[in-house]
Amino acid sequence: MKNFSFKTRMIYFGVIAFVSLAFFALQLYAHLNGPGGTGSVVLLILWGIMVVFGIAGIVYSVAKKDRHPK
Repeated sequence: MKNFSFKTRMIYFGVIAFVSLAFFALQLYAHLNGPGGTGSVVLLILWGIMVVFGIAGIVYSVAKKDRHPK
């Protein structure tokens, strides 16, 4: 990851966050409109963790942007 440019890291983590958020929303919709079981709740938690990972990657990349020597 250290060899990626800032723009590439932003795209990478942005895609992870966007796709995970889409699947989180779909799973939440399915859970709220149907008979929810344990598996549904587990998937909600896992997709939520992936969304947090994507957002944290974006925040970390922005925080480290100015620290790289050119």
